[in-house]
Amino acid sequence: MRKYFFISTLLLFGLMPLSSQSVLHLTLDDALKLARQQSLQAFLNKHYYMADYWAYRSYMADLMPSVNLRANPLTYSNASRLRYNSLTQTDEFVRTENLTSDMILNISQKLAATGGTFFMHSELGRIENFGINDFTQYSSVPFRIGYQQELFGFNTMKWLRKIEPLKFEKAKKEYLESVEDMHIATVRFFFDMARAVIRMEIAMTNVENTNNLLQVAHNRFELGTVTREELLYLRLSQNNAVIALQEASLEYRETKESLLNFLMLPIETDIEIELPQDILVSEVDIQLVLQNALANNPEILQMEQRILENQRNVEQAKTARHFRADVNVTYGISKDDGNLLRSGRLDNVYSGDFNNHQRISLGISIPILDWGRNKGHYKIAVSQQQIAEIAAQQSLQKFEQNAVTSAISFNIQKSRVGSAALSDTLASESYELTMARFRGGQADVLRLTSSQRARDNARLQYINALAQYWDSFFYLRRLTLYDFEKDRVIEFNERELLR
Repeated sequence: MRKYFFISTLLLFGLMPLSSQSVLHLTLDDALKLARQQSLQAFLNKHYYMADYWAYRSYMADLMPSVNLRANPLTYSNASRLRYNSLTQTDEFVRTENLTSDMILNISQKLAATGGTFFMHSELGRIENFGINDFTQYSSVPFRIGYQQELFGFNTMKWLRKIEPLKFEKAKKEYLESVEDMHIATVRFFFDMARAVIRMEIAMTNVENTNNLLQVAHNRFELGTVTREELLYLRLSQNNAVIALQEASLEYRETKESLLNFLMLPIETDIEIELPQDILVSEVDIQLVLQNALANNPEILQMEQRILENQRNVEQAKTARHFRADVNVTYGISKDDGNLLRSGRLDNVYSGDFNNHQRISLGISIPILDWGRNKGHYKIAVSQQQIAEIAAQQSLQKFEQNAVTSAISFNIQKSRVGSAALSDTLASESYELTMARFRGGQADVLRLTSSQRARDNARLQYINALAQYWDSFFYLRRLTLYDFEKDRVIEFNERELLR
């Protein structure tokens, strides 16, 4: 049984000397490390997470106080405007020319518990009139505080506080899951090339053996110990071996290029593959697998998110059917300085007596006749919520079954690898004995070719069993986000990822 092998591009194609190529000795651990460091998939995984990261940061920023400054430094106007003349009690077009400036500083804070908004702002305005009588006026609102609240309405912030942290936690676990998906892809590319190398070795060995056997068969044919039918069969085997070698060469080239492309390595790199000899984990605890799958897999959080979103939709549709009211309360102080034909001063509007400013407004909205539209929206939302809950129950049951089945399947992988390795050894020894018997005239061609096929199949079955073990191992990691080798939950290192 061979666990280490190397086939150079020189042997495969004879196109360039080995010295002109870089040779990479590649173990499975090396391939996994390269995939994490420089593969395109690693780059995409990081930036998919970053999109979710900044979406959550935007949500958190929305919960913090908002400070905005709006200013119109200069606004010049020279036009006719429609004004009311109180002396003649008529509307007249009056030509005005002025220069205005204003600035507003606003601070607001959303209150998630109630869905309302507390705000405070300060204003300063200036107007300079031109004409026969030039004068300047200032106006200030040193502060105005207020609160806006929708009564009996839908509180968006309340549901965002439930859903957004859950989505962000899901994003972290989805990133870890994507890393394990990348590990699985690496394992498959790695063993695809390993199988191609084995097939290449088999094909080259078979070409060499059939050439030698054909020469032996010719000698035995002249002695009458080999029939013409057997001789023709060997010639056919020789031709098939050459065809198999051509096909194996093409498969090797394709699988090598696929692995190099996935790992973002130069295409001219020649790879020396070493198969893993150690079985890291021979068996897992089924209950441990189920427990961590339910605790860590993002699919569980996705189910919770769908249920919460449907509950939110039901409440939103329900509130749309009933009475709603909006309350707006403000209090502040203000002052104007200057009047017609007399200019004011800026310092005057921030000193002395201020005028109080109060405002209370109440608006109501009562659906009287909507022809059942809001009721229909509510019924649809309730129906979708029930569907989501039933679907989540069914998905959870399937998820648990898959976790248990995957654990049971993994626990037999070690024995499969051992059995395949034993079959590989026995088949190779059997072939060598049959070959010796054929050379001595004690075995016919059919027995020899049958032994050869058994040897070739046994070698490929060993590679397949080894590939299946590592595929199952990383699938369990993906399912549970648990490191069975180190016996701990796979940690999400956000600091390292952001760096």
